[in-house]
Amino acid sequence: MPTFKAPQYTKTVNPKTGAQDPCYTFNIDFNNDDYISFVAESQLDLSLQSLQKCVLDNLDWWNTFVGQFLQASVKFFSKPYTVETINKITKHTLNGTTSTHYPVNVVLVPKSIQICSGNFMVNWGYTVEPMIDFPDVDDVKSNTIELPILPVSNETNLVDGIQELNMDDLPVGGASTDDALELDSPAKFYDKQRLKETRLKAKLAVYKAQRQMVQYYEKYGDNSSDSDDLETSDGESEDSEDEVHS
Repeated sequence: MPTFKAPQYTKTVNPKTGAQDPCYTFNIDFNNDDYISFVAESQLDLSLQSLQKCVLDNLDWWNTFVGQFLQASVKFFSKPYTVETINKITKHTLNGTTSTHYPVNVVLVPKSIQICSGNFMVNWGYTVEPMIDFPDVDDVKSNTIELPILPVSNETNLVDGIQELNMDDLPVGGASTDDALELDSPAKFYDKQRLKETRLKAKLAVYKAQRQMVQYYEKYGDNSSDSDDLETSDGESEDSEDEVHS
């Protein structure tokens, strides 16, 4: 919600009568990013006509803004006014910094309101923001290397959640190009991953066997005949785990 400061009193010359008319200026602080904006294709679009069109395109925002001003400044007026009454006497000014590159996004911010000679003058400021622009496709291809898409198997390893890469589906021969990135020894990498997965599965099997053995002791109170084999397997699993982490 904008903050409307107390009015500053000055006098200005009435262009029609030459008399000194009172002028009240309400400076505005915006503490949010609820602004309106439009796209300027060239410097010619930075105009009051574009401002007026943007206001008309955002009438709900504008009427809310005027209503907030009337509510915040009601104690300074001799009688209550409506948004419709203010709209009939409203005029606008626009000031900001131009850009050297177009198109740009023009963000509009009301900086102050002046009430002089029966007019409700809104003084707008604006800032320009560059638009996102992608280079031509041909320029992108000439400066980049396209990598081949590696197919992924639908099967998921239940031990560590790693999806397996099907090496038989990799593009070879005519499907590869001179610009494609070559992987260093993919078969070796694949075999190493499969070895790690096998060791992890073995460790999981030992863990399950240990758990069943504990349940057996608690239920029957004597040792299982396979306890020696389990201890051996457990030792091998610990060695395998050390190798995996190495």
